[in-house]
Amino acid sequence: MFKKNHKKNKRYFQAIAVMVGYIIGVGMFGLPYLTVRAGWLVFIILLAVLGPAQYLLHLIYANMIVINRSFHRLPGYVEKYLGLKGKWAVFAAKLIGNYGALIAYIIISSIFLRQLLSRFLGENLILYASIIVALAAIVIFNGIRAISKAELYMSALLFFVIGLMVYRGWDTIEAKNYLAIDWKNILLPYGAMLMALDGNGSLPIVGRLIKKDVVLFKSVIRVSMVLSLLILTLFVFVIVGISGANTTPDALVGVQQILANGVITLVLIFGLFSIMTSIIGVAESIKETLWWDFKVNKTLSWALAIFVPYFLYLAGITDLIGVISFIGAVGGGFCAIIMLIVFLKIKKKKSKMPMFARKPSNALVYLLIGLFVVGMIYEILNFNLI
Repeated sequence: MFKKNHKKNKRYFQAIAVMVGYIIGVGMFGLPYLTVRAGWLVFIILLAVLGPAQYLLHLIYANMIVINRSFHRLPGYVEKYLGLKGKWAVFAAKLIGNYGALIAYIIISSIFLRQLLSRFLGENLILYASIIVALAAIVIFNGIRAISKAELYMSALLFFVIGLMVYRGWDTIEAKNYLAIDWKNILLPYGAMLMALDGNGSLPIVGRLIKKDVVLFKSVIRVSMVLSLLILTLFVFVIVGISGANTTPDALVGVQQILANGVITLVLIFGLFSIMTSIIGVAESIKETLWWDFKVNKTLSWALAIFVPYFLYLAGITDLIGVISFIGAVGGGFCAIIMLIVFLKIKKKKSKMPMFARKPSNALVYLLIGLFVVGMIYEILNFNLI
């Protein structure tokens, strides 16, 4: 009995680590730069709105996973409720979003790796990007066990390094670095914030780890969201307080001149490993979508998942803020709308909803759909990827 509970608890903590590791990715690193431009009040408002919205979306997706016997990614589940057109629409949106996320991960991880190794290997970013992609490709070949174990260790490192950065940087925080609000830029952090709180891609892996246990699933989502919100808020306010107007799009390079070399080295290492685990999770999501839902050969799915974004990066898509804002608002927003439409359909049919003790009202769902539509329109009118 003890051995059984031990294994269950281990899977539970691995599931939390996977979800937190997926959420705490490149979106977090772009937010300090955007918060400096938009103001801390905008950050708080968006967090208060998009945090609960993403929590609801996580529950909706988890509900789809629990009530279906077979394993799919989002396009496969959507097909059951919206048919082939819905499947292809959400597949296109997820592919854009996931490839965009991988491009952003390649951009920022290559910057971090260059900061750490430039004394030995020079300044060529393409070299560092190639190293990152090669390492990720090797790990993804080993599948879910490698991912969950890696996330467990990286999440532990995450808490340690964030705490260290706060401790060592606290005395350098200046109140003047906190702009309250800039009305011209009030929607600027929207796309990055939506991306920074999105853990939906991890839920099929979480579902497999905890064997679709409803109680554990709810707990994993709740705990992961609370931890991610705390980490995100702490990270943004510390970085902005330290570097202010000198905050860089990648967040960490801008504090290099202020924090001690040993601290910044550890923070860069944390950032690198945190993003590496996110690369693994997102690429695994693409691989499984192609493999499970579209019956593409497993090896080809792996190759398409990891090398397409690498070639797009080589082609010149290297604007970090532009990429994360676009994929968060457009790719993430479209998928959110589809999930909310599916939710309304399931609710109308009075299907099982084990993930919900109390079902959200239709008015709330339509309000969220409107929010995501506005965000998509704003980003499409203002995007610049290259």
